[in-house]
Amino acid sequence: MALSELQIKRRELENELASLSQKEKTLETDLRTLEEKIIDQLKEEIKAKRSALSSLESRKNDLEKKLSELQGKPAGSQKAEEQTAKGETAEPPQQKEIDTELTVVGYQPEQIQETGQSTKKDDKRNWVF
Repeated sequence: MALSELQIKRRELENELASLSQKEKTLETDLRTLEEKIIDQLKEEIKAKRSALSSLESRKNDLEKKLSELQGKPAGSQKAEEQTAKGETAEPPQQKEIDTELTVVGYQPEQIQETGQSTKKDDKRNWVF
């Protein structure tokens, strides 16, 4: 090979190396851009998920409050119970007194007639609540 042929071959290889180096830089830039886009997308998804969780927690708290109200507990009684469980003092909850009276009067078993049917003779039950 002549010297001029070798110089031409060297320039071709140098050009190919420069082209490959430029392509490498472009790919690295593209990778960086894609990573940033993925990070931004993940941040948006996290933000949306946190918002949804916050909404669900708020709804849960509202429903717990409504349930407490329906059960006759004041809204703050759950916190008072939690404070008591933690060792903090709280006013004892007031208990409702319910007077229940039950009177049972003597009961006579049913008498079976010859036909096999039962009659309710003097079957008196008095239930008082």
